[in-house]
Amino acid sequence: MAEAPKTRYARGEARIAQIRAAAIKLIYEEGILSVTHRAVAKRANLSASAPSFFFPSIDDLIVEAFRSIMKSMFDDLEALSERILREDMDRETAVDAYIELMRDAMPKYDILQFEAYLLARRKPALQPEVDSVIAATHRPSSTLVTASRRKDFDWAAPILASFANGFSLYRFGASDVDYSILRKGLLALMEGLPDQGAAARSASRHKGWLRRRHVPESAG
Repeated sequence: MAEAPKTRYARGEARIAQIRAAAIKLIYEEGILSVTHRAVAKRANLSASAPSFFFPSIDDLIVEAFRSIMKSMFDDLEALSERILREDMDRETAVDAYIELMRDAMPKYDILQFEAYLLARRKPALQPEVDSVIAATHRPSSTLVTASRRKDFDWAAPILASFANGFSLYRFGASDVDYSILRKGLLALMEGLPDQGAAARSASRHKGWLRRRHVPESAG
């Protein structure tokens, strides 16, 4: 008796999930470049041909795994944003909660995230995914904007994200990570940056200064 289409579909979806999970585990443990059809098959305890049957291009499998991992990262960040609002945290408490998440859960995401940034030019299939991640960290409702507890502060999301990303790179190389640097820096930015109107006026004055001196705006 022939297998029902729904059963075949369910078996195929289960196999794809198994392959994706193996690729994710491999990426966490050994990095993106460790992902090959053979390595994933071995990790998933499948035949050598199984991953290539469902993912003929290894880049397709890498993108699938990367997308799944980044979704988990943003789910964690979104859960923190909701908690900040639900508990009506003040700025310092919200920043402390963000640092706790960054210290305990983010390192595994950060390593993959920055590796993907470095590989995006060599693996064009990754570029749209990297662009999407960057756009998400710069979104107006980002967790860091929420943690600032400021209104009219959406414009500062890329600045806050850039500072946090820079700290993540420092954390990879430092033998003893001082999280007070991140705390002081975030609080200083959240307290010291102007509101959107003042920031826009400052940017306009800067562009005028460049034009008067015939300097390309990209140079500023």
